[in-house]
Amino acid sequence: MIDQPHSPEAVDRVGIVGAGLMGHGIALSFAASGRTVTLYDADEDTLAESLSRIRSGAETLARHDRVNDPENVVERVTTCRSIATTVEGADFVTEAVAEDLEIKRAVFRELDEHAPAQSVLATNTSGLSITSIAEAVSTPARVVGTHWFNPPYIVPLVEVVRGGKTADAVMDATYDLMATIEKTPVRVEKDITGFIGNRIQLAMTYEAFSLLDAGVASAEDIDRAVKAGFGFRLPALGVFEKVDHSGLEVHHAIESYLMPELDRGTDPNPILSELIEQGRTGVRSGQGVYEYSDVDPETVYQKRDEALLSYLDTYDQTTDD
Repeated sequence: MIDQPHSPEAVDRVGIVGAGLMGHGIALSFAASGRTVTLYDADEDTLAESLSRIRSGAETLARHDRVNDPENVVERVTTCRSIATTVEGADFVTEAVAEDLEIKRAVFRELDEHAPAQSVLATNTSGLSITSIAEAVSTPARVVGTHWFNPPYIVPLVEVVRGGKTADAVMDATYDLMATIEKTPVRVEKDITGFIGNRIQLAMTYEAFSLLDAGVASAEDIDRAVKAGFGFRLPALGVFEKVDHSGLEVHHAIESYLMPELDRGTDPNPILSELIEQGRTGVRSGQGVYEYSDVDPETVYQKRDEALLSYLDTYDQTTDD
């Protein structure tokens, strides 16, 4: 059995393994809450870039009164190229490496060897089995999923996912810690692929790519329909609240005639695969569904963050009521 995990108030030192897309943002979230963070990556350039992005993110948060002193936040983060040193004395450990089961298992074998017995071992996976990852450690009861959403220092949700052997105390401590750092945790009690958010999000995205591939509408108009239509309502109503407002009989009638028409493909959408084969992988490549060749990626992300932070203000107001 795992020793009793630390209470949220007792979590002072956090170790994070993986400084890429999600890791640096998770580090910023913990540092902004007053924790001391050690951030590991094997690649020296990635570590250097992560500190730059943490500073930029902290400055953005400061402009929206989310942190008081961005430089103080940055100073709470130390980078490291040794996993053993990163987790030494850590009260809570998060893995945020590549979305590959064997790579994650290899990391967890090292965490099992070096992390303190009382520290929770969390994996930030978008949908891999927590149970399978936990098989790499001697005490799988201490392993839990914490699925953050990009950018993690702004998006409120963190899915706290129970593995097959995750201890109740670990679930509770992790859930409470996420709430303490001003996230919105939800409990995912079954270790299913994709958890909650990605199962719903991927179903929507798959249909959107199918509509684009069929020439039903342009990417711009599909995005506009989402943002100005049901996406506009989602922060206020969610899914089930919206159905209640519309009436379940209305929703049932729409499902009756629409469900047979939806794309039921089980492989990655063909148009998505074609774009990737063309090297159109998103903002950092200069092309994705849209063109970004004439803009700096950091400018794109900055604009995104500013917009999301304005939405976060509204979200906080609605959840406080």
